[in-house]
Amino acid sequence: MKEISSSTISPPPPIEPPPIKPKEKFKQILKKIKKGPAFIALSFGAILLALLLIGLIPRIHNQLVLKRFVAIANEIPVSVIKPKLAPPVTDLRLPGTARGYFETPIWARVNGYIKNWWVDIGDEVKEGQLMAVIDAPDIDRQVVEMEGVLKSAEANLEIARISLDRWKELIKTRAVSQQQLDERQAAYDAALARVNASRGQYEHWKELQNFEKIYAPFSGIVTARNIDIGTLVSLGSDKGVRELYRISVTDVMRVYVAVPQNYAPQIQLGTWADITASEFPGKIFKGLVVRTAKAVDPLSRTLLTEVDVGNPKGEIIVNMYVDVTFHLPRNQETFLVPVNAVIDRADGNYVLTVDENNIVHYNKVELGKDLGQYIEIPFGLSKDQKIVLNPPEILEEGSKVVVVADLSQPKPDKKREKQLLQKGKLAHE
Repeated sequence: MKEISSSTISPPPPIEPPPIKPKEKFKQILKKIKKGPAFIALSFGAILLALLLIGLIPRIHNQLVLKRFVAIANEIPVSVIKPKLAPPVTDLRLPGTARGYFETPIWARVNGYIKNWWVDIGDEVKEGQLMAVIDAPDIDRQVVEMEGVLKSAEANLEIARISLDRWKELIKTRAVSQQQLDERQAAYDAALARVNASRGQYEHWKELQNFEKIYAPFSGIVTARNIDIGTLVSLGSDKGVRELYRISVTDVMRVYVAVPQNYAPQIQLGTWADITASEFPGKIFKGLVVRTAKAVDPLSRTLLTEVDVGNPKGEIIVNMYVDVTFHLPRNQETFLVPVNAVIDRADGNYVLTVDENNIVHYNKVELGKDLGQYIEIPFGLSKDQKIVLNPPEILEEGSKVVVVADLSQPKPDKKREKQLLQKGKLAHE
């Protein structure tokens, strides 16, 4: 065998340790830290950092919340709306009383007792119709007495006439003197005067006797009867004397309305008005404004106005309570605002408005008619102003607010939006 010399044999290469992985290296470092005081210091620092964060985060959150509440407190949220323009014609509804177009009480012109009567309440009477008879014996006796006085005076007048005619013939023959003839003439004139006086007295009592019969002065409806057979009636219409009958014409009714003074200038003759009554729900009677008193009552400060309304069926009865609605034209531009937007103060009524910079301003206004949910404002507003609804008491002139709702903007049409979205989707497909 061939021997190998030691000089030719090279030493083996050194063995390198395998490379350490990063994960294992971190573990080795961690083991060294855990064994020393560094671990304790690191743990203590982590705990301090955690405690700092736990205390700092709520504080920061509270500061942010506080700032937000301060901002809200400085700028009060409000809802606004624009005033609505009132229609050019406004309706004024007032109570009224229906009266007959002609209405009169019938009184006695003589003293006596009711002998008989023929018409009662609700009866229709014609002009000149006999309604009742009064028994007045005193007047009947006076008529008989005055008739006798008249006949006696006429007889004396006839004797005086015959005597005068004879003396006129005798004067031609100078059988009597002129003085005697004048005396006969004077006697005749006196007898004639007594006849005329007696006739006047007789006709007077005869006329009173005619008043024993009660006739209807015009055609109408008997609305009152205060007599019966045997009722004592008295002459005249003094206080305490009862009327015999009351007659009314009801084909056309007069409705009397007391119009407040502030609406008096708007009442125009010849305009139409609507008459309604709770007894006829849903039915409207058309009436015409025919006259006014042209004077305001000093006690009630109202203008008495008459409205005539046709009543051919007699549905509206005398002294019936009705409602009259006048259609009055407006003299100036008037706005409607919700009643909860008006503030009542000692110096007047105010409405709060918001400008383009969300600054509050107090507008003094004049109130019109209260319509329930809305109230009229004839003066103090313009159509472009934004009014604060339910204004809080803390709002002052110049306060800053945040408009959270503008009710004057039209509400979005959900149905229309859905239709447009569906249409766009179909077009895309």
